[in-house]
Amino acid sequence: MGLESYLFNIEFKDPVLEQDIIGLFERTGMKHLDDKFNKRTAENYGAYYFELRTENGLTEAHCILGPTASVLEDFSLRFSIVSPSTVIDQTFDLLRKLNDIRSIKVQDTEIKNHRYRQLRIAGKVDNWFRGLEGTDEEAEIEQSSYIEIDAEKFLQNQPGIMKRQIIANNDKGEVIEGGDKTIRFIEKKGLFHRFLGWIKNEL
Repeated sequence: MGLESYLFNIEFKDPVLEQDIIGLFERTGMKHLDDKFNKRTAENYGAYYFELRTENGLTEAHCILGPTASVLEDFSLRFSIVSPSTVIDQTFDLLRKLNDIRSIKVQDTEIKNHRYRQLRIAGKVDNWFRGLEGTDEEAEIEQSSYIEIDAEKFLQNQPGIMKRQIIANNDKGEVIEGGDKTIRFIEKKGLFHRFLGWIKNEL
């Protein structure tokens, strides 16, 4: 999950029991992807994958359980950078439904990445964003990355995140998975030049 996707981390205020995970996500309208499911064992991590695929876009969720974990504390949520702008409303509607069922906190990881990239340019952190460990500034950046479940505020883009603006401007987009499929799509359609300036700034 890199530059080709917009990524959130969703935290449950009360962890979800392993046996309740699938049912919880299905109540929000997401589909459990059985073919990607990896059952947790005493030696291996378990993985759950869910998606909400409509004409408005594709919203993907990925849950990981450690070998000794019996509850889910958080999960990742993403959509592709080439998604139609309507994927934003779809995703925030999904988050509201989930929050109504089970209280959550939403961390916009792109805010944190954006802040650290600015600090890297200023020489305050290294290429791996190391240099602020244990400081008040690190704690402030972490706290600032939590957002309200509000699509309108998200679209206002107060932090000035270019990736967010690119998706908001996609009047016509592609209903597609993030990761390799989005990268191959960008290459195949000759769209790399559209993202080149932003990628150079972000790397």
